[in-house]
Amino acid sequence: MNKKRVGFYAWAGPDTIKMQNLKFFTPKIDKKSLLSTYDYDYLNELKDKFGITDFWAMYSWGFSDQNEADQHKFLIDRLDNFKKLDIKVHAYIQGTNIVMKDLKDVDWYCLDNKNKKINYYRGRYVVCLNNPNFIDYKIKLIEKMIKEDFDAIYMDNIQMGQIALPFEFNKLPFNFTGCNCNYCKKKFLKEYDAEIPLDFEKNLNLTQNYLDFRINSVTNFISKISNVVRANNKEFGTNSFDPKFNIKYIFGTDLEKLISLQDYFLFENHSLNFSGIDNGYINSISSQLIKPVFVVSYRKGIGYEPEYTQKDINNIYSEVNNFNFNSCIKGSEYNTNGIWHNLRINNYVKPVLNNTYFRTNLVKGKKIPYLIKIKLIRKILSNIYNPFFRLYMENFFVRSLLSRFNRLILR
Repeated sequence: MNKKRVGFYAWAGPDTIKMQNLKFFTPKIDKKSLLSTYDYDYLNELKDKFGITDFWAMYSWGFSDQNEADQHKFLIDRLDNFKKLDIKVHAYIQGTNIVMKDLKDVDWYCLDNKNKKINYYRGRYVVCLNNPNFIDYKIKLIEKMIKEDFDAIYMDNIQMGQIALPFEFNKLPFNFTGCNCNYCKKKFLKEYDAEIPLDFEKNLNLTQNYLDFRINSVTNFISKISNVVRANNKEFGTNSFDPKFNIKYIFGTDLEKLISLQDYFLFENHSLNFSGIDNGYINSISSQLIKPVFVVSYRKGIGYEPEYTQKDINNIYSEVNNFNFNSCIKGSEYNTNGIWHNLRINNYVKPVLNNTYFRTNLVKGKKIPYLIKIKLIRKILSNIYNPFFRLYMENFFVRSLLSRFNRLILR
């Protein structure tokens, strides 16, 4: 077995049950599975079979402080289980989205070019990382976390406002991408002496300025969080989904700018090794980042795939044996025979390497669909993007109808 670090990425606890009920529509949940994932016996078997060294464990889903108290206690009460087994704990905290029903009256929400709020998921909305009130709130939560005996703080889902539609690699987005709230308007006006462009194809130079502003906003936000975490001698990392796309434009993330701010990188993607797909393209990226890189891969995505087979686990271990990053095994939100559950470790044996399995496919980015070359089509897509995305997230029938299409885009 290789000597690299091995991660396990597992959401568990009472708030994970609440979140699954919020994100998805009346899911059938194996609650016992979700409430036992941080128990000593489970962790001991996990380490014995998979050699786990690092564990991403749920602390904050983005509910209000009052409603998250049970989740905080759930993880803190089980920290000794990790310590006894010498497993490093990365405490998971949501980035720039919150549960709206818990936090209705705050002024943190991002706005699109029509001044409408932006969905992150069902019941969750994107908040602005230029908003000083949100930054203050997030830093106070981080300061509370660093008093606990966590080894690292991990922030997920950092994005600057509305994400770009997947487009030809290194081409400017055509839809409004980012945030048009009052805080962003004032900041952009001060820095560029211009209004935020609401039509990204009208003035490409101004659009590029705004995209640079967006990247700098993300970098500055991560820098503030990093300073607090690392000043307290804890590791800090974030999720950078998925560098097969141009994440500078989609999320506002510049990986090169983050090298000095993070102790590791974690990439989440839909490239679980099967049917001609693998993580070869991450290999060249991880070499440039200097810091440790972990990769957690899905086949279909959260909630759309059954528990992995022993062959899948074998392939994950074989892949990292051939490449220069660390594996991070998906441990949660499987949907097997209609039941949501975390990985059932008793179903597995120690992985067996298969060194003949792998290729080194390099993903060069998505090709531009022909219809998007038509300006009228781009105009229509830009206008319906946010309301349609909200409908997709909030409506059971629309999401059921289009989920397969969404997974194809992400792959």
